Amino acid sequence: MRHFFTVNATVIIFAQGVVFFALGFSVWLQRRRATRLTLSSSLIWLATFAFVESIATWGKAFIPIQARSGLDPSFVQVLVGIRCVIQIIAFVFLVEFGLRLAPLATSVRRALTTTVVLIALALVTVNTILATARGWSLYQWEGSIVAAGRYGLLLPGALLSAVGVWRQGSELVAVGMHGIKGYADAAGWMLVVFGVISGLIVDPGPWSPPGIATDDGWFSATGIPIGALRGLTGLALATFAIKLLDIFELEQSQRIAALERARLIAEERARFGQDLHDGTIQSIYASGLQLESVALRAGDPAVRSDVRRVVGDLNETIVGIRDYIDALHTSPAHPQAVAGALEALARKFSAETGMAIRFDAAGMDASGLLPDDIGHQTEQILREALSNAARHGKSRVVDIQLTFAPDEFDLVVDDDGVGLPPLADGGLGHGLANMRDRARRLGGRVAVSTRSAGGTRVSLAVPLDSEQIPVTIEGAAHADRAPFSPTAEATP
Repeated sequence: MRHFFTVNATVIIFAQGVVFFALGFSVWLQRRRATRLTLSSSLIWLATFAFVESIATWGKAFIPIQARSGLDPSFVQVLVGIRCVIQIIAFVFLVEFGLRLAPLATSVRRALTTTVVLIALALVTVNTILATARGWSLYQWEGSIVAAGRYGLLLPGALLSAVGVWRQGSELVAVGMHGIKGYADAAGWMLVVFGVISGLIVDPGPWSPPGIATDDGWFSATGIPIGALRGLTGLALATFAIKLLDIFELEQSQRIAALERARLIAEERARFGQDLHDGTIQSIYASGLQLESVALRAGDPAVRSDVRRVVGDLNETIVGIRDYIDALHTSPAHPQAVAGALEALARKFSAETGMAIRFDAAGMDASGLLPDDIGHQTEQILREALSNAARHGKSRVVDIQLTFAPDEFDLVVDDDGVGLPPLADGGLGHGLANMRDRARRLGGRVAVSTRSAGGTRVSLAVPLDSEQIPVTIEGAAHADRAPFSPTAEATP
């Protein structure tokens, strides 16, 4: 068996690279699909890790072949250095995948990402200094950097990613993807196994631990190359990750079902409005004419007055029914109307509370097709966010950023208050829970977090259908609005 693995070492390395390349390629094909889930939107970072990891793995087979073919030794050294840097970059992407799954504020995530990059640069710099001072060979320099990277980046990155994948199980269940949760759990366990195998058993180097903790020591003790185990673990991870891609299909099915429901509702509204117009209104109108005739024949002026008062009430009822019918035929939501309604709400709230509210809308001309109910739902979410900022956050200034894009609608509300009070039961509270429910009806999600500069951020993200672009309408809200004056006139 040892002889078999030794003879076929290059084949094993190549197969290991193919596994990771397949994982990256499969996820990369789905990168443009709209999604509202944290797990599926973060898979692109796992795919990037897999791509870079496959290149670093293939380098272990490619570079020795080039060296044996008589390639200039100086060029081989350059290739070894590139391979080392690529391997460290792969570890950084794995850590970033874990950070994307963690429930962190954007500012905190960016700070941690910067820290990870600085750690990677420090590993290369410190080991380069040590290699120069102690006279290490090029391969010792590489082994030292990669070993430190496995301990300091890959292992914590894999464990962080596993925990992040497990945490997303509740989000999958909440949107009805119970079957996908099992694959997510399995993928998390594969990340743990991969982290242990790849993070604790390191490349041989000038300070590598003894025994089976190195690639060579493991092979001497077991007769199985660690690359084969990493490849098998990667294959299992790729299998479960590819099954996770069913999220995109399920979300697409849910969107299609929502569109079909919307079509049926629209048809029912049209039929109901027609029935009201042709049936109810005409019956009331006929009854009014009969009462008018009664009033004309009535000899008692008091009776005549009472009958005509009833006729007036019937006319008001007809007007109300006509207004209701008009509401049933409301045109589909368009970006300008949504932006205008939200801006009007912000102006009214500013006038009522005295808070300075800055409103900015961008990308309306490039927006994808908006859900029909997005105007009503986003108004309620914004109203709740502003109410929390005023009542709980004691805010003085609120920034509202509304962004339309071909594939996503974003609403971000930042305030400068003291933040939301901790809830006794650790739950969301009725207001925040309602915001989450409204976002889910739109196929999106709401996140509430504490800003690094103080205050609270409420962000709503709704994926859109980028295949269809609605017609823009003149006279809409414009971007780059000036701050609202606390004494501005409220807009109804």
